[in-house]
Formats: sequence, structure tokens, C-alpha cells
Amino acid sequence: MLKTFVLMACLALSAAVLAQAVPAAGNEDGLQMIVKQQKELKADLDDGGIEGLTPRQNTIVRKAQSEVFAVVEGKDVMDDLSMEEKIRLENALERINAEIVNTRAASNNQNVCWRERVSGTTMKKTRCGTQAEMREAREGARDFLEKGRVCVPPGCGGG
Repeated sequence: MLKTFVLMACLALSAAVLAQAVPAAGNEDGLQMIVKQQKELKADLDDGGIEGLTPRQNTIVRKAQSEVFAVVEGKDVMDDLSMEEKIRLENALERINAEIVNTRAASNNQNVCWRERVSGTTMKKTRCGTQAEMREAREGARDFLEKGRVCVPPGCGGG
């Protein structure tokens, strides 16, 4: 039951961040709602964790919550956040949601950035996309490296 509540809360919070401000019950701003729900989730984690989450997932949720609390510190309403802070908040809420939901689909849709080496150089470039896109890029590179090579004489070293 708690897991379902937390899931619905995280999904609602992500929508609130994207909309920049969603009035909740009374005059409560979306930012205040986020803080309130994250404090409730933190209390549940402090009381022994959430059923079904591994210790690793608990750690990920706690780190993401630290990011949430750092971003909202000293802020009262969504309009107090800069665009960069709103993005950081959304990313942290997505990480929390992906662990709480604990589904491949939620994880696949999580936005991430990664570094890739540019072929033929020592340079690296940063790419951003979903978790699924990162996994596909890595699997494609691995498949290329593992693919058998056909060697035709005289360049095979024997002969």
C-alpha cells in the first residue's frame, strides 16, 4: 500500500515539476508538496526501509533525496527555482521514481548522460539519452568488438 502511494506521489511530483507549479490541497505549491512527500519517504527509509527495496536501491533513493533537499533548500515556491535547479529536481525525482517503481520500463525511460570515446582519437564526447539508449549503444559497441573477424591470406600471419 505504501509503495503504491509513494509511486503515485513520485509520478505526481514529476508532473508538478514539469508544469513548474501545480497547486495542491489548499494553497500548497507543488514545491511544498514535493518536500512534504520526500520527508515522508525519508521517514519511511529511516524506519527500516521500504519493503521490496534492496540496500543498493535504498542508497540510490537516499542520494537522490539529498539532491532534492539541496535544490529546494531556502526555496518556498516553484518560481524560486532556476531552470537548472528545476532540471536537477526533475532528474532526482526520476531516479527516486525508477527505484520505487522498480520496473525495467521506468528505468529505461530515465534520462542519463555518458561519455564515449570518439573512434580514432583519444577524445571523448558526452551523449545524453534514456537509460535504454545508453544500453543499446554499449551493446552495439560490445557486439562490434566480439564479432568474429575473417582473415584472408596473405595478411593472416601464416603463409
